[in-house]
Amino acid sequence: MEPVQNLKKTDTGFDISWEGYMTVPFVKEWKKLSEVWTSSKGQVFILDLNGIQRVDSAGIQFLMYLKTLSYKNHFSLKLQNHSLPILKVLDLLGLVSFFGDRVKVKKEHSNEVEFRYGTRKTN
Repeated sequence: MEPVQNLKKTDTGFDISWEGYMTVPFVKEWKKLSEVWTSSKGQVFILDLNGIQRVDSAGIQFLMYLKTLSYKNHFSLKLQNHSLPILKVLDLLGLVSFFGDRVKVKKEHSNEVEFRYGTRKTN
């Protein structure tokens, strides 16, 4: 599924919603937005990930690249409304703390992700 990017300028930065696949064939399309971010010192970018239907390691690497880019270029990157495919991969790889964003899991999806790493709980 071809990605759809909706970019909306706000007083403090940009709200971006992504829909579709965040996979190897489409990461090149996502990367086009990073050109905007490299020159946006002090801005806040809010990425709404609710519309992501499929993600692979390239998609996650791209999100990690953006987070690193935000530190280097002094802008803020916030991920919100994580879709279930995003949550599953972040859970599997233990990357929720890397991004540092608040993650809300819908009640109907609570049995599909555990987020148990780092909790010192044993099974």
